[in-house]
Amino acid sequence: MTFFHGSPSLFGNFELNNAGDGTGIKFGYGVYLTESETSAIHYSQPRKCALTPEHYLYTVEIPDLTEGNHLVSALPVPASIICAVEQKLGQPVPAKYLQQGKEFRKWLGCTLTGAKKAAFAEEKAAAEFLDAIGVIANVWPQAQTKPDGLRNCAIFNPANVRIVKRERIEIEDVKGKYVLIPGTRQEV
Repeated sequence: MTFFHGSPSLFGNFELNNAGDGTGIKFGYGVYLTESETSAIHYSQPRKCALTPEHYLYTVEIPDLTEGNHLVSALPVPASIICAVEQKLGQPVPAKYLQQGKEFRKWLGCTLTGAKKAAFAEEKAAAEFLDAIGVIANVWPQAQTKPDGLRNCAIFNPANVRIVKRERIEIEDVKGKYVLIPGTRQEV
């Protein structure tokens, strides 16, 4: 599957050393990708910073998303994932955490760390646990008003993201949205 990533940094492989630095981890710990090239271009500019001089657009491939290998933030957790988590944890998942992937992910992270509230460490623990049982991503719609439209995802393990193209791009601020300046794409 083809997705995109925007960054002010040029690199050869994704790593999670700086996870959360650009847009936070609101949707989980992982490599943040989008099916929308326009969104990736916008996110090549870090939030709340002066316009940076460098911007890169990454075209990437990820494994196909199947019912049993990803969570959807606002949808119920697939039965196969529940079964695998309960088997590995050795305890049942409370029913109230099964209706939304995001609540399930937060519960899992807190259960693994003993915390009362999910924060960075809990999201990381949940991502690593889920990756270990074959769950590769958390997915959410690009626009909440279009749940069947383009998607965003957080891939838990950067080994599941393969860069197929890197382009240096130039962007400009158009009414608070960072957009590509036509003719500035240069493959690197």
